[in-house]
Amino acid sequence: MIDWLLEKLQTLLLWLGGLGTIGLGIWFYPVIKAQLSETQATTAKMPSAPVVSLEQTTQLIKTAEPNAREPRAWASDLLAVLKEHGLHQSRENICAVIAIADQESGFVANPSIPNLGKISEQAVIAKLKKFSLLGEGAVLFLNKFPNANDSFMQRIRKAKTERDLDLAYRDLIGGLKQYAQQYKLTWLVDNRFANNFIEANNEINTIGSMQVAVSFAVQFEREKRQGKALSLEETYQIRDKLYTRKGGLYYGTLLLLGYESGYDKKIYRFADFNAGRYSSRNAAFQTMIAKLAGKVLATDGDLLIYQADGDVEMTVSGTEQAVRTVVQKFSLGFKDTQIRRDLLKEKQLAFNKTPVYQAILKLYKQETGQAPLYAKLPGIELHSEKSSRILTTAKFASTVNTRYQRCVGLP
Repeated sequence: MIDWLLEKLQTLLLWLGGLGTIGLGIWFYPVIKAQLSETQATTAKMPSAPVVSLEQTTQLIKTAEPNAREPRAWASDLLAVLKEHGLHQSRENICAVIAIADQESGFVANPSIPNLGKISEQAVIAKLKKFSLLGEGAVLFLNKFPNANDSFMQRIRKAKTERDLDLAYRDLIGGLKQYAQQYKLTWLVDNRFANNFIEANNEINTIGSMQVAVSFAVQFEREKRQGKALSLEETYQIRDKLYTRKGGLYYGTLLLLGYESGYDKKIYRFADFNAGRYSSRNAAFQTMIAKLAGKVLATDGDLLIYQADGDVEMTVSGTEQAVRTVVQKFSLGFKDTQIRRDLLKEKQLAFNKTPVYQAILKLYKQETGQAPLYAKLPGIELHSEKSSRILTTAKFASTVNTRYQRCVGLP
């Protein structure tokens, strides 16, 4: 009896350990998606009446995307979410949201993706075969689990949208939980650690009409609840909201416009939308550091190294090491602990006021005779195994900016 239980426990642990692999296999998704489709709220006082009317907003959407279904409903939701977030219903803000939504989905709440099922199936098989403990047996299992008539692999073969794959992944998790319950091992999967593990390995991570990161929406909702952790079911509710017309706009508008940036051009917000808030400012900081250190440095907008769940790693990044080099070279007097403490604010506007940032600005002007850089499009490249094209954050931002400029320039 003990041996039997241990065997079942080992089987379950094996599948839980492979869960991340399955999630990555469904995906490759950041790569697939990029290949197939090239918080704090701002507290500015709203005007007493909308700058742009519902009719005007509807026309702007119809002009941007003539094939958009229900443009008036999209316009109504767009104006509503701007109001809910305390943002101006201005031509600039409206056109910024329109440009992103049109670029990312063509105003479709849950857009379909060509050949998604086939690509996802191939990705699952390729990923699983790299693990000797899973291999062919895992593929056979997923072709029969939870049953042969409606298996996980059949679900992903039929998938046409992100939500199709998301629901297939959720049902797989549900099936594994039932498997655990059958053998009285529920404690392994029904706890906060397991919930975080499951969600962290769901690589269907940017979804909806504006392709918003699920992690951003979850973090925003956690902040509204004073940091209280969300259950897996509550996270699924947020995912479901993102797949709706208003939900996609709600979180997308907040991500795009709901923070003070200091930028003088919208194109840098568009880059941040793709690469993460303040990535454009941070890329400019990296450019200055590289010049002062005399080193080649990535301008990806990440000053530190981050784990998949967003936590900062202790490992010293190339940027942090370059800052240390500059501090020592020019005798700026900052200790490594001070440098790390300031760099930890890289995702906030408050980084602008840190001693390290201010010292680098002053030093850059002194050494080069040039004005310090505040923003630069991040140099992020995404190489897809499915295509020879190279997709970049700069290209994304420039394409969206073209749409934006066309929108604001309309009579």
